[in-house]
Amino acid sequence: MPLTIVLTAGGTREPIDDVRYVSNVASGALPAAMANALLALGHRVHYLHGPGALLPGHATLDLDLTALPPDALHAQTAAWLAQAAAQQAALAHGQLTLHPVQTAAEVAKTLRELCQTLQPDAVACAMAVADFAPVAASGKVSSRRASLTLEMAATAKAIDGVKPVAPRTRLLGFKLLSGASEPELVEAAQRQVARAGSDLVFCNDMLDLRQGLRRGLLIAADGTVRARLEGGRGQSGLHALAQAIVAAWLPV
Repeated sequence: MPLTIVLTAGGTREPIDDVRYVSNVASGALPAAMANALLALGHRVHYLHGPGALLPGHATLDLDLTALPPDALHAQTAAWLAQAAAQQAALAHGQLTLHPVQTAAEVAKTLRELCQTLQPDAVACAMAVADFAPVAASGKVSSRRASLTLEMAATAKAIDGVKPVAPRTRLLGFKLLSGASEPELVEAAQRQVARAGSDLVFCNDMLDLRQGLRRGLLIAADGTVRARLEGGRGQSGLHALAQAIVAAWLPV
């Protein structure tokens, strides 16, 4: 039976003034791959995404024409077209709705409204929402200044707004640390569970991502490690990890 699922992806942009902003490096690659897997299974996916995030149902071809032999161009594009056609056929089973947002405040508001209205079967909060936002100046701060000091205020945790309005949803949280031990990952997951009521938390480490490794721990609400997920490297590793998370997270 098709499920209604909400995913958040990418990062936010918090304005410094009218032309500058603070952001992060989140690409949305993992939630986009998860959304593609969910659509292929026939589910209804609401994808709440920040600016520049990778989108499910989109395929891009990036070729270095300076290094590609002329006689290889046709083969490269033909292979890409075949893959895109196969993905398009798979995605036709589901239903995708995109919800673009910019700031942490917009994420919290939109996510809460979606959950209240849809009462989704499952929600995954994979978006890297800014923890702090500058107190924005009006107009443009002069570039002739020798230095600029920003006053930043804590933002609301968007994931905290899910369970109060959709208590039956199966909530998957995400925690990204750097150089953390397994006990530290578990502790971070338990803090999120205590605060937001997550049913599962996927924890991974920035040091792995910098090495191209797609892996992490899936931690249950009671603090036990439900699964050690090893996707591998590259695009195949990303898709394998997305499939594994979806299989462990979806309500049965």
